[in-house]
Amino acid sequence: MGLPVEEREPGSEASLGPAEVPEVDAPFTGEAVQARASVGESGAVREPEAPSPGAPPDTPLSLRDRLRPSRPGVVLGCLLVSALLLYWVPALGLDEAALDRMGGLGLISVLPMPTLVGAALLVVVFASLLWRTREHQGLLLFTLLATVVSLHALPAVIETEPRFATAWQHLGFLDYIDRTGSAVPDLDARWSWPGFFAVAAFVAKACGVTDLTEVIRWWPMTVQLLYLAPLFLLVRSLRAGWRAKWTGIWIFVLSGWVGQDYFSPQGFTYLLYLAFVAILLVWFRAPRVLWSTRRPGEAEVEPAGRRQQAVLLMVLIGLFAATVPAHQLTPFVMLGVLAVLVLVGRSELRGLPILFAVVVAVWIGFMAEPYWSGHFDDLFGGVGGVGSNVSTSVSGRIQGGSSTHKLVLYTRVLLAGGVLALACWGWWRRRDHKYRERSLLVLTFVPFLGFGMQSYGGEMALRVFMFALPGAALLAGLALFPRTGVTAEERDKDRVSLAPVAALLAGLLLMGGFLVARWGNEPFERIRPGEVAAMNYVYEHDKPSVRLLWLSNDTVDNVTPAMPWGARDMEKVEYVPTLAPSDPVLVSGLVKSLKDAGPNSYLMINRSQVTYLQLDVGYSTTWESRLVRNLDDRQELKKVLVNDDVTMYTLRKQPAGKVPKPDPGPIGPQVTWTPWSVVGGLAAVALVLMLTAREVVRVAVRPGVRQLQWLQSSFWFSLPLLAVLLASLVQRFMTMK
Repeated sequence: MGLPVEEREPGSEASLGPAEVPEVDAPFTGEAVQARASVGESGAVREPEAPSPGAPPDTPLSLRDRLRPSRPGVVLGCLLVSALLLYWVPALGLDEAALDRMGGLGLISVLPMPTLVGAALLVVVFASLLWRTREHQGLLLFTLLATVVSLHALPAVIETEPRFATAWQHLGFLDYIDRTGSAVPDLDARWSWPGFFAVAAFVAKACGVTDLTEVIRWWPMTVQLLYLAPLFLLVRSLRAGWRAKWTGIWIFVLSGWVGQDYFSPQGFTYLLYLAFVAILLVWFRAPRVLWSTRRPGEAEVEPAGRRQQAVLLMVLIGLFAATVPAHQLTPFVMLGVLAVLVLVGRSELRGLPILFAVVVAVWIGFMAEPYWSGHFDDLFGGVGGVGSNVSTSVSGRIQGGSSTHKLVLYTRVLLAGGVLALACWGWWRRRDHKYRERSLLVLTFVPFLGFGMQSYGGEMALRVFMFALPGAALLAGLALFPRTGVTAEERDKDRVSLAPVAALLAGLLLMGGFLVARWGNEPFERIRPGEVAAMNYVYEHDKPSVRLLWLSNDTVDNVTPAMPWGARDMEKVEYVPTLAPSDPVLVSGLVKSLKDAGPNSYLMINRSQVTYLQLDVGYSTTWESRLVRNLDDRQELKKVLVNDDVTMYTLRKQPAGKVPKPDPGPIGPQVTWTPWSVVGGLAAVALVLMLTAREVVRVAVRPGVRQLQWLQSSFWFSLPLLAVLLASLVQRFMTMK
């Protein structure tokens, strides 16, 4: 972060606290008693008479010694190069024809065997590095980066078009902002949180980038690499050995199969979330350590001056403020983690949760009014329904479809449950070794409160696991390596431990599970060249507007097509989900829907959507060909585009009437200003400024009478402002719901 911190020896887990008193990290035996007895009343530390047997040398290795390759290091480096060659060279030979042969297990069903062997060798190399007595930082880092690139860059390299339909749709948000410079909440609920799209459009225009398809191609790999930076910062807060830290980050990488890393507000705000919790736990935990029969699982707070802490506080506030207008869910997870850390005594920013709660409430109550106004019960009716939200997000997604493809869904459940079970075991093993873990427990289990909000379109389980993963992965690393390794006894135990073998087995399971869970949906999440050509045809014929009918098994809940939709002209193209007949002979309903859609309407039969219906719903493998044959027999229809991936129809005789003009709705933000709303808005501005100043004073000003007076007076002044704001929000929700 560019802040001056004390340089620590490799393997040392204690840093200087606020009082600049070194701490001895030893078990609570005779060594701990002697360590504490060596600290005098004045805080001075007496030098020990002689180093304990087996203690690490007082002088660190020179840079030349650290860079000098060892024979095992050379061997492992060669094995790493071999793993990458085995992984990538055969995979580069895959073409569109090979990808078309994917089965119910997805991409792994067509990957060459050498590629799978290369993936396993990546795991072997990393686990072997954990067995070494010395920390090979460079080789560990290179293996970790190679693993991230290999896992997440594979579709970007072998597929012709960038993957995932929703990533293409998000390009349409940028296109609209670039053309009009505005947001239109009536077009899509995501326009009530336009922050990510506005910033992305500004950056793209500033850089002169007009075609963003390559951006969405490489975005998942890039953002996964960026996730590592805050994770490396986060592990500095752990009182753990280097093996546990590296293993925790490694498990995080191997468990990143949730698939929210595409070009989206969620993928970007997740990066902000990781940076938020890392800064919070490294610099803003309670500075004092209470000695008892159990030690805190966290290391001492990194030393920082008051000016530096004030800057870091503003960074925290900025990170949170950036997520509020960008995503619906992430600010609530940030707020929950911070509030619980304050409650369990692991954060000294006691007033920050109130500030953040006010900011979220103001944005939802005022700026996101189009999102909840008029359908309040539909949006918030699931609040408190934990059981229904869990069942919708887990068992509700494993229904019907191909029996082979169901293995992908079961694999996801088993992987998530396995990582969480390993995290619980890590907490137990740390407890058994006289360490108490609180911060990581908060990071792991606070996201589960999301089940009490709503099902989030059936995706809440995936989001909960994604937000729980940083804490769960680090606890899983502690399950394998619970000792800190700073005493001779612990280092002796580590030398004969079989934990690296357990890490190898866990890594192989997670690697194989990743390839199934992450790329199991690739048969229909992959974007085909013919589908891109078909959408370009639609955009060329969308003047003044066009209706595009696509096949869905559920026109109410399943409204996201598997196609590169919405990348342009989002206000001109209306995507109409149309019920796909289970019997392909019954095409009269499709013809009627096309007539009801009006003039300038098209019906698209595309390969990705058909594959989804076959794998996830259970339509037969011959359904597409029979459907197209029956549509060809209808005299009312004519084909306007045919290629290897798409067949598109329209009516020979267009229905009477004019083609409707696009009506995107009023420009946002749409705020209904009543007298109560005006008063509440003014109170919100004053309250946010006062609470922010209060936290800055708490951190930047030395404790004393003046600081205490300011904190007390600002608290009492903020209460009436808070009451006015709450009354205004209640009035808005009650009158406009």
